[in-house]
Amino acid sequence: MLGSYALAAAFIALTVPRMYRLFGYKTDDEAAWLHARNLREHSTLIQRLETAREALVELKIPQGIQQANMLNAILDDYRSVVETRFVGKTFTPITYLNAARSVQEHVVQNLTDMVAVGHSLAGISRQQVQTDLYQEQQQRLSDLAAENEQFFTALTETAVEVANIRTISQFERLDTLTRLVSLAQTANNTGKQ
Repeated sequence: MLGSYALAAAFIALTVPRMYRLFGYKTDDEAAWLHARNLREHSTLIQRLETAREALVELKIPQGIQQANMLNAILDDYRSVVETRFVGKTFTPITYLNAARSVQEHVVQNLTDMVAVGHSLAGISRQQVQTDLYQEQQQRLSDLAAENEQFFTALTETAVEVANIRTISQFERLDTLTRLVSLAQTANNTGKQ
C-alpha cells in the first residue's frame, strides 16, 4: 500500500508541472508577471519624470520643462502604438516597451541632471563672480537637452516603424527590436561617459 502511495505521489509530482506547462498556465502566469512588472516600471518612470518636471518648473528651466512634457507625450504615444500594433500578443508588446524603457529612463536621468545643474546655477548666480562656472553649467544644460532631442527623435522613429510593420513576422519584429536595443545600448553607454 505504501508503495502504491509512493508511485502515485511520484506520478503526480512529475505530471503536474508538465500539465501546468501543457495547458498554458505557465505562459499565462509569466505574461501576468511581466505585465505587472512593466506597469510598475512604467509607474516609477512616470513618478520620476513628474518629480524632475516639478523641480524644473521651480528652477525656471524652460527647455527642461518642455522636454519633460515631450517625454510624457512620447511615453503615452509609444505605449499606445506598441499595444495597439501587437494587440492580443502576449510577450511582444512587453519586449518592445522594455527595450525602449532604458532610453526613456536615460532621458529622465538627463532631466534630473538638468535639475542638479539648475541648482548649481542658482548657487553660482548668488555669488555673481563665477562667470566661467556659470557658462560651463549653461553648456552642460545645452548638452543634456541636445542629447535628449536625439533620443526623442530615435524613439519617435522606432514608434513609427512599429506602427508601420505590415505583418507581424519574426523578421520584421527583430529588425525594429534590434534598432531599439541598439538605441538602449547607446543611451547606457552615453550615461557612463
